[in-house]
Amino acid sequence: MAKTFYDDWLETPDRLQQEFWNSPAVARDKDIPWVSTPQDAKVKLMVANELGFATMGSNVLKAEIPVGWHTGRHRHGEESLHILSGEGFSIIEGQRFDWHEGSTLHIPFWHEHQHFNTGDVPVLYVSGMAFDLERFVRVARIQQLAECGPNDPAELAAMPAQVSEYYKDDGGRALIHLEDAPTDPSYSAQGNIAAVRNQHGFTQHLVVPRNGFRSVSVAVTTRWRDEAFHHSGRHKHLEAVVYAIEGQGYTEMQGRDVPWEAGDVLYVPPAMWEHEHTNDNPNPVQQLRIAFGIRTWFTSVWPEGFGSQRIYDEDGNPIEAGAINRERERSRS
Repeated sequence: MAKTFYDDWLETPDRLQQEFWNSPAVARDKDIPWVSTPQDAKVKLMVANELGFATMGSNVLKAEIPVGWHTGRHRHGEESLHILSGEGFSIIEGQRFDWHEGSTLHIPFWHEHQHFNTGDVPVLYVSGMAFDLERFVRVARIQQLAECGPNDPAELAAMPAQVSEYYKDDGGRALIHLEDAPTDPSYSAQGNIAAVRNQHGFTQHLVVPRNGFRSVSVAVTTRWRDEAFHHSGRHKHLEAVVYAIEGQGYTEMQGRDVPWEAGDVLYVPPAMWEHEHTNDNPNPVQQLRIAFGIRTWFTSVWPEGFGSQRIYDEDGNPIEAGAINRERERSRS
């Protein structure tokens, strides 16, 4: 009998697992060159299918705005970005939003926007988009309206002042500063389920519904700090993207250790693999979670297969965040 489409379907699960295993688990910042585009003087694509990552359509970029410069002006699909250094403001659909290091911006689908550096150091930010997903389902749209370049002092002076952190068109929130981000676990975008409870040390909640945001496909949801010699909770779920802001460590994922350091992006594929993050160094780490809505959608429609699940030890206790077993770490090395 000739091979049919159904034979290919039956082979797909095993083929996908092999693709997950062969795909990169981390985007190493030092290995990715900067490029220049009409939108950004310096930018690097860190996570994308075209780079070999087996994603659900997710993208992560990092960009730098030189001192005295602005980005281009454009519009495209939904975007969520976190300011790593510097200060300035953005004009989104004619509204101004002022930001500084630690601020998070959320830009809805097809909202025209442009970012301005008004400080004394380069602005560095990390951004999450779902362009690969939009392209796959054939709704991808992007339009360049103006190019990046030096600021015009007269134009800056004529810019409107910020009047709100919320969009006037739909009432959704556009901006939150780290100093305003709540730490209450009930703010978690995933809810207070057992699989994510006591997952990290000090956690702040950013683009989540209880903070007034209306994200759909992508959101910078949390920023956390784990102390020296600390491990996270052990669990499994669909896709996860974590940007390392400070420090270094490793993630044990499906039986292999994946090292990462500040500037890197850890990528956990949508394979329901058990994993645990460990800071085996004498300095703290800070990390940023970028969540993508396609994971949420699959969790909702097929909860028994793809919902977040805590992993238990041999005594039946959930493996939650805490101090690492230094004896184990020494034997591991």
